[in-house]
Amino acid sequence: MSHAFLCLLATRTLSRQACGTNVSYFDTRMAGTKRKATCSGVNRNPLSKSLLLPMPAQSARELSLAHHVALAACRGDSANRHQINELVRSVYMAYFLQRMGFGDMPFECYEHAEAAFENALAVAAKCAERIFSEQDAPVIERLLVLHDRQLSEAPMHRVVEAEKQLRQFLAGTGASPIVRPKSD
Repeated sequence: MSHAFLCLLATRTLSRQACGTNVSYFDTRMAGTKRKATCSGVNRNPLSKSLLLPMPAQSARELSLAHHVALAACRGDSANRHQINELVRSVYMAYFLQRMGFGDMPFECYEHAEAAFENALAVAAKCAERIFSEQDAPVIERLLVLHDRQLSEAPMHRVVEAEKQLRQFLAGTGASPIVRPKSD
C-alpha cells in the first residue's frame, strides 16, 4: 500500500474506559521480601488482572460490529474513507495478533486483503466509489472473523501491544507491515 494512503488512516486507539482496562501497573511487592534486580536494575511490576484477561465481551462486540458494518458498507455503495480505514486497521491488528500466536490464517489472505484495499482506493480515486469486488469481500470477512475471535481470546496487553505496533507502522515510512514469513 502507498504510505500516503496509510498516513490518512485514522488510528483510533482503544479507549481505556470502553475496554474496561486500567493500564497503570501496580506494585505487588510484599513487606519483608527481597526482589532480585533485573539486568537493567529496574524492577518489573506484574500486569494488572484487566491486562491479563481478554477484552470485555461488550467492548469486543462493539468493535466487531463496527468492523462488520464497515465491510457491509464497502460491499455496497455507501462506503467512505473512514470505513475503509476501519477495515485496514482491523486487518493489520489481526496480522499483528496472529504474529503473537493468536490465529493461523494463511499469509496469502493478508496479501489479498491489502490488494483489495488498493483496488478499492484506485476505484475511489477514479469515480468516487469505494466498493470491494465480490472476490475480495469474503477474504476480508474471514480476517474480520479471525479478529473477532482474537479480541475475545487474546489478553488485553497483547491487544494493546498490537495497537502500539500499528501506530508505529503508521508513523513510519514502510509500505506495508505485512511481511512474508521466512521459509524453513
